[in-house]
Amino acid sequence: MQTCVYVGASSRTGGSISGVFRREASNGAWQHLIDGFADDTHVHAVTVHPDDPAVVYAATSTGLYRSRHHGEHWTRLVEPVEGEQMWSVLVHPADHRVILTGCAPLALYRSDNGGDVFCRMPQPAIGERMVGCFPSRIMRLSVDGDTLFAAMEVNGAMRSDDGGASWVDCSDPLVELSKQPFYESALLSMDKAEGMLDVHAVCSAPGAAYLALRMGLFRSLDRGASWQDLGIGQHAAHLRYGRDIVASPWDSTDLFACVADKARGESGRLYRSRDSGSTWAQVDHTVTIRTTLMAVGLTAVDRRQAHCVSRGGQTFSTLDDGASWREFSLPAGAGAAVAVACG
Repeated sequence: MQTCVYVGASSRTGGSISGVFRREASNGAWQHLIDGFADDTHVHAVTVHPDDPAVVYAATSTGLYRSRHHGEHWTRLVEPVEGEQMWSVLVHPADHRVILTGCAPLALYRSDNGGDVFCRMPQPAIGERMVGCFPSRIMRLSVDGDTLFAAMEVNGAMRSDDGGASWVDCSDPLVELSKQPFYESALLSMDKAEGMLDVHAVCSAPGAAYLALRMGLFRSLDRGASWQDLGIGQHAAHLRYGRDIVASPWDSTDLFACVADKARGESGRLYRSRDSGSTWAQVDHTVTIRTTLMAVGLTAVDRRQAHCVSRGGQTFSTLDDGASWREFSLPAGAGAAVAVACG
């Protein structure tokens, strides 16, 4: 079966074309898929249903959408309330009937019947630590057993033990780390804890949770009560800006991470750890990444494949477990590439 690669694009910070782009994994012919999207829709996250590769979800500035036809047509499942946007989408790995989408401002919608009906969950009782930067948003969701983790951009991380009905703030230990000069960073505010709270991605494995944030990659072995720096900056001191971290669907100790020099930077790298983040190795040796590396997508169907995207529209794919890579840039005019999925 041919694998399709999907890239979510937003023209907010460059380019003029937003939406979802699709190509077959083995070639570089992109198609722009926007049929059914509301006007001026920015795509923030894309995921492929684990049971049916024809079903694709997109979290966007105008709601959560689903396609049952490999992206050819989209139907809106959740229309946001005024001022709300969807930034993440997760199909529960243990119960594929459960679909979750995270929002800005901070909110969560949940479906227990495969996406046909969504309910807005109770508002998380988590304060906004960086008021004035932009509304806190759930950038990524991840599940470990009965535990749900959420990554919040410029607001840290939180955990739910009841499917999203209530939340525990896991950010205090990140703030505590920020008191060390090495972890100080304030770009959008006067608060030097800002960099440690600028969380872009979370993934989880049995007994462990991982964060990709402005100041690097971090791991917790106690459900977010403390966080340990995984030392990604030792490989290249200027490339520790963590943008994405993903656990392989075939082995939760096998991790992939996207790092860069900064949010709108000029370089990035893809690293891989086969030992739960204890050691890392660069795996993108044959490509030149010219902007921030934003996301990596894997598929359980073929563990030899990995696909990643950079903000400037470069996409990179390996079909042989990293032995070789090919670049497939998005069409001219495409907005920032911020999300990738395959299946």
